[in-house]
Amino acid sequence: MFSQDKLTAFLKTLKALMSENCFKCSVFLKEIWEQPRPPVLEVVWHLNSMDIIGIEDVLESCTDISSAVNWFCTEMKALCLQIEDSSVDLEFVEQIVSNLLAVLIGKAFCQSASSVKNLEQSKMTKISLSILDTMLSWLLDAIVETGSGQPYKPGVERHWLLAYKVPRYRARVIPESLEEFFLHTLSQTLTYKPQLKVSDAIRFQGRWSFAKTCQLLMDLYRKLFVLLSAEKLTSHVQTILDTQEVNWYHVLSFFSCLVICQSEAQLLVKDLLSRLLSQAFETYELEYLITAFLIARQAALEGPAAFMSYTDWFKSTFGSANSYQSTSKKSLVFLLKFLSDLVPFEAPQYLKVHILHSPFVPTKFRSLFMEYITLAKTQLADMKVSIEDMGLYEDLSVRSDKDQPQSQAQQDVEKAVKIFENTGKIPASVMEASIFRRPYFTSRFLPALLTPRVLPKVPDSLMLLIDALKRADKIPVNILNSYLDACELEKHRKLEGNEKMDVSLNEEPIAKLQSALWELRPYVTDSKRYDEVSSQIAIISDRLTAVIDPGGPNTIPVISEPLFSHSVEDLEPQELTVSDLLLTSFCQCVLVASGTNPPDRQGQWPTLYVKMLCGHRKALFALLTRILHLLSHQAPLLTDAHVVGLAAFSVHLHECWKSLTPTSSDIPSLGKYWEALLSSQCPGSLSVVLRFCTAAISYACCRFTLLSPEASFDSVPPLIMRKTQHLLPRLFLETRRQVLKEEETDTPITFTTLSLSSASWKDAALSLWSQACLQEHFKKDLFRLSFRDWLLWELSLNPDIDPLSDMERQDYQRWAVNQCFLPESSTTGGCGNNLEKACSTIVNAILDFITSSDSGPGRRPSNGCTGLNCILSRLQELVCDFLLSHSSKSIQVHFLLDEFHQRLAKLSDSMETEAQLRRQCELAMCCRILLGLPSSLLVRPYCDRGFTTLKSDDFFQFVCKHLKNISQLGYALPYDITAHFFRGLLSTSAQCEDPGEAVNAVLATAYTCCPIMMTSAALWWPQLNAAITCQWNCLYEDELPKEIETLRKMQADVDRLLSQGSALCPTDTIWLSAAFLHFTIRRNKVQQERLPDLLRSFSTKALQLLDCLLFFSIMDLIHPTLKGGVEHKLSLEYCIQTVQCLEERGGSWLSTFQLKSEKYKSHLHQSASEEFLKLIPLSYFSLAVCLPVESVVNQQNFLPVSLEMYTQLFQLFLDGNPLLDPLQIIDSWDEKDPELAGLLKNFLQSPEDDCMYDEPDLFL
Repeated sequence: MFSQDKLTAFLKTLKALMSENCFKCSVFLKEIWEQPRPPVLEVVWHLNSMDIIGIEDVLESCTDISSAVNWFCTEMKALCLQIEDSSVDLEFVEQIVSNLLAVLIGKAFCQSASSVKNLEQSKMTKISLSILDTMLSWLLDAIVETGSGQPYKPGVERHWLLAYKVPRYRARVIPESLEEFFLHTLSQTLTYKPQLKVSDAIRFQGRWSFAKTCQLLMDLYRKLFVLLSAEKLTSHVQTILDTQEVNWYHVLSFFSCLVICQSEAQLLVKDLLSRLLSQAFETYELEYLITAFLIARQAALEGPAAFMSYTDWFKSTFGSANSYQSTSKKSLVFLLKFLSDLVPFEAPQYLKVHILHSPFVPTKFRSLFMEYITLAKTQLADMKVSIEDMGLYEDLSVRSDKDQPQSQAQQDVEKAVKIFENTGKIPASVMEASIFRRPYFTSRFLPALLTPRVLPKVPDSLMLLIDALKRADKIPVNILNSYLDACELEKHRKLEGNEKMDVSLNEEPIAKLQSALWELRPYVTDSKRYDEVSSQIAIISDRLTAVIDPGGPNTIPVISEPLFSHSVEDLEPQELTVSDLLLTSFCQCVLVASGTNPPDRQGQWPTLYVKMLCGHRKALFALLTRILHLLSHQAPLLTDAHVVGLAAFSVHLHECWKSLTPTSSDIPSLGKYWEALLSSQCPGSLSVVLRFCTAAISYACCRFTLLSPEASFDSVPPLIMRKTQHLLPRLFLETRRQVLKEEETDTPITFTTLSLSSASWKDAALSLWSQACLQEHFKKDLFRLSFRDWLLWELSLNPDIDPLSDMERQDYQRWAVNQCFLPESSTTGGCGNNLEKACSTIVNAILDFITSSDSGPGRRPSNGCTGLNCILSRLQELVCDFLLSHSSKSIQVHFLLDEFHQRLAKLSDSMETEAQLRRQCELAMCCRILLGLPSSLLVRPYCDRGFTTLKSDDFFQFVCKHLKNISQLGYALPYDITAHFFRGLLSTSAQCEDPGEAVNAVLATAYTCCPIMMTSAALWWPQLNAAITCQWNCLYEDELPKEIETLRKMQADVDRLLSQGSALCPTDTIWLSAAFLHFTIRRNKVQQERLPDLLRSFSTKALQLLDCLLFFSIMDLIHPTLKGGVEHKLSLEYCIQTVQCLEERGGSWLSTFQLKSEKYKSHLHQSASEEFLKLIPLSYFSLAVCLPVESVVNQQNFLPVSLEMYTQLFQLFLDGNPLLDPLQIIDSWDEKDPELAGLLKNFLQSPEDDCMYDEPDLFL
């Protein structure tokens, strides 16, 4: 090579000769080609740049085209080699290459219409094209060598990519020529050495994903994508596929790169597939069909963020009645033949898709499809892949890597538990598998379900599912026993500290993942490299697959699949490590990217990052669980950088979830996740949650330009918007006044200040609050904080972690209720100054909260400390305001009882155990609410013809319908509610002209409408009598009302009977006298030896009294029967003695167990709890077996009553199904014992039925 001085002198000499007109170009060109050594390309470039001799003249002067091409390519490769030398001026060498290429491209793809020098143009065009093609082949040869899966080692050839740097051709090459050059390169690449057969493409396709393809080939494609639009690319590729033989490795790698790097490519690829399929079924050409299948599978390899899964594509394309193959038998045969031909080369995943998501086949052609099914199953069997090993909820991933059956079975168990938790029923898929897929159910599913563990004290969903399967006879007894033994052993191991945990991590894949995450940072900070982010995200996805998600990123969201866990202990050590790596990388990228550009100018990297994670459901599960744990348990330890990063991640998760998931899929789960995330219950968490919400809204405003009037806040989770409205006024006093118009601002929000540790979060939050646009969005239905939501959050707040003191909390709550929600219009979530509605809303919120661990925005704290007492205080204040705002004689306070009744009635209709337990819980809370309110609410005055009297009908109805079921005794209310009623009765009577008569009227009504209130008074009379007397004497100087005196007299008569043996005075309310007697006997613990003499002291006319006593004794027997012990023995002896005394007087003890029309019997059953009445059969059989034989045999109705009791007992076993007719049960006994069945039918025959067989008596 010339030295620089000689080269300069040489060029000056030539320039001087030209100026003297002594230089002849043709002679010079002839001489240089006749030299022993060919010219140096750098010298030729200098000659070209100084307008001495053009490069095209040098090439055209060579007599042999091939020699010219070889010389130029050799010299060009030498220039590329110089780039490897660090001592060389890189920019100078690149300028030489690009200048020479500009000439070649201009000549190779010129668009001149002139025919002058056509021969020379043709020669130069051929030379230029040959040079460009030769250099491209040099590049592609290196790619072919790496196509076998060997790692690519960067060589000199990679520098030829300089040819595709678009900025270097500006003003040198016309855009049309440059575009033709790029399209020509693409054509040459896709058709280069088409040695692979279609069968090879089908077999090896799984290795050709974006992350696994040679980096050099991907770099080439990405260079081409800079100039060519996705639409032009797909159109050109289709032309190539239609007309030329292609290299399938290059073609399929191209589509992987396309869907990864071009956001709009997904729709274009779908259109291309539709065109190919239409052509295939129009012409019945297999090439079109093969191409469509290969492209669909290749695009699906890149995950749901890039393209739909193969399962979804196959179902949507061939699964409906309007599919391509459904038009004719010929079309169907065409498709089935194609699928059959693929079978020998197919991966198991595709065969499973075709079998389990079969194409639509008309019934008459079903046999044709069954032939394919048989062939596919045979192939699976030959591959030792059983269709039975496929999971119940398996997403048929299109990756070639096979999941372990045990891993899939574990996923099935998790999904089945989630479905059972939501529905309370064994999933249909599990029941079907136990019948139709028995091998998988017994060998895979059950072992995964019955994995030994330490069983929780309170049965969780998994235990309940196992118990349900056991009751359904789906788990063999021996297997279940082995499982319980193994669990017990596991418990001992943990207690002894011998538990062995395998916490070893697969370090090499994790290191690769960490490296890929670290390499992402330069891409997010340099705006010139934003187009490279998608490729790096694809590499991260591939590394993540190797570490944590061997099933690949093709998982389709399933409604039963859990999105997160409340416990980080559910994560494996490796999952925890990976989630920390992913979170750290994202947070760091957010900070460094925000340091160089505002969020709206950071490109698509955060969206692509989160979309990629949405495709890896196992990784996403670990990530969301980890975030929840950080905010729930480590909130005070989070730095500002953490909070900002987590907030940005949440915004993009909400954004991506809407685009990736159908409406009916996982949106409820994501909503529950926001609820859990924003309901942190650790000390100091409220301020962190507010910072999180502030950062999320600020980031969204900056990222999506939300502060303009026409902007939509759909990119922000609505719960974050509502939580902000809850916490800002709560923690910052400045926001508790209405923002005035002149105080509203539109100051731009700068997100970077939130990324600094010294930032004032309070100032940022207040600035956000004063934004006029944000205040307008707060008023929209989707983002408005309703009164109910506010109540649930306040109820869920643990006072121990509340930064407000008790006084501050009361001040805030009074402000919120009285100044915000009470005056707010009902259409905007308030109460419209309606105190009645405000009270009802609070009551409903309290009942919702205490009956659900995950209701509405707030979740109950795990330690049981809640804000219930504070909210009950607010309810008391509103009720007092309500009482004061109405005339005392026109108050209608029964609305609270109506609210209670409506809620309890809905639960009463359901026989589900869960609903019944919830009803009991709500009923107990209703009672607590009533006890916390003024007792005068239970009895209301009303004016009748100018005379004020009292009514308690609403309360009596509520007691008879619901409240009587709260008692543990079964026939009386608790003391506090009984005393509350009498206090209200006496205090409200002061508003009447005759208080005594008003009290008498209410109690007289209670005898008939609410007998349990009177039996409750009898039970608690010793305490109640003193309270009533004291209150009456404080209010009035008059004697006690007559009905109160009657109750006192009944108790006095009973006391004299027990102490002196005096006879009981007969009364009109035998059942109430019996109640006083029974309760007094039990209270005074009368000795068993005295009972016979005591009972026999009654007159022979006291049958009704004894009958009532027996009823109360039977009710007392129910609870001990369930527990056993000494108490059961004493209660049973009391019943036996009562029965004997009753029989001595000619009575029948069986009548106590029959619903009769006698008035006193009606009162007895009205005073009994519905649950206890259902359990009477337990007392019946417990008593019957202990009675003397003659007491049983001599009873005429013993058999019918026994059958009725057995039917009711059987009904209890059926757990609440509608009552069966006894005749229906007897019909089922016909085969087992016809004689007994006939006898029972005879006893159960109704009198009307008997008359049908009698002769009419004409002479009566």
